[in-house]
Amino acid sequence: MAAYAVELLRGGLVESRVRADVAVVDSLGHIRYWFGDPDYRTFWRSSAKPFQALPLLEAGGQAAFHLTPEEIAIICASHGGEAQHLALVTDLLERLGASPDELICGIHPPSHRDTAWELIRQHQAPTVLHNNCSGKHTGMLMLATLLNAPRSGYHLPDHPVQQHIRQAVLTMTRMRPDDLATGIDGCGVPTFYLPLSRMALAYARLVDPRGLDVGTAGAAWMIAEAMRHHPELVSGTGRLEVTLAEATDYRFVAKGGAEAVFCLGIPERGLGIAVKLEDGNSRVMGPVVAEILRQLDELTPEMEEKLADVLHPVITNHSGTVVGAIRPVLTLHAGRL
Repeated sequence: MAAYAVELLRGGLVESRVRADVAVVDSLGHIRYWFGDPDYRTFWRSSAKPFQALPLLEAGGQAAFHLTPEEIAIICASHGGEAQHLALVTDLLERLGASPDELICGIHPPSHRDTAWELIRQHQAPTVLHNNCSGKHTGMLMLATLLNAPRSGYHLPDHPVQQHIRQAVLTMTRMRPDDLATGIDGCGVPTFYLPLSRMALAYARLVDPRGLDVGTAGAAWMIAEAMRHHPELVSGTGRLEVTLAEATDYRFVAKGGAEAVFCLGIPERGLGIAVKLEDGNSRVMGPVVAEILRQLDELTPEMEEKLADVLHPVITNHSGTVVGAIRPVLTLHAGRL
């Protein structure tokens, strides 16, 4: 079961605790390190996006649509709705000959605060392009085109697009079809319910695709490299994926998801990491992820210094006075349970 991973202190006293589960898995499927319950099941949410993009590239999407690494990154994104994000999605839709009206992901304000406030100042309403999943949905329209399937209904579980995505998830997680449950994500497409250890395995295979067929391995490599080098497109300004990348010389493939899920791949070691905070609140995800990387000896002293505010964040009051701290207390266990 989940174990206490973080303490929030005020005046030197513990005010709150957050529990977590962690799995660190190699590309052969071995659980190398763990905390809490590495087989805890939860929804993958947006951390599944690289694998939802995988069938597009397996089907030849990179050549068919002349996709750049930046465009592959936006297809894997939970973007902030910033100008650079909208420009990429708009260009992809135009190249496809599709309208934003074909995207069924819905409308919400940009998660990037300055962009959201600028819309308000200009008396403009957000559009479907501001939805953090608009790139993913555009990629799904592209896949429908390559499959000679109708673009309408691409979000439905029995549509060829979603069937190909399901098969990609089964391949990368090595799960049995009858063991992979689904729900409906916030953007209207299926989301997958599986153990953290299988999420971590998928990320390990994404960055170390040995054993995959040539087409899948090539697609995995393109996605991993695009995400690794363009975290500002995969997420957005000020987000954890970007902070980690800038502090560590772009060493990791990282992708967060709703309800406090976060996954990483470490290419140099062929490891995948999956984290779930039990309460579904991501406010302490940064300290947890950074501490895991520290315990895995993935952070040099210089990197730790750059990540000091993430590893050891302080709590301030409304006047800016430091009144407390957030303290990771997890210790990874080596080997299988």
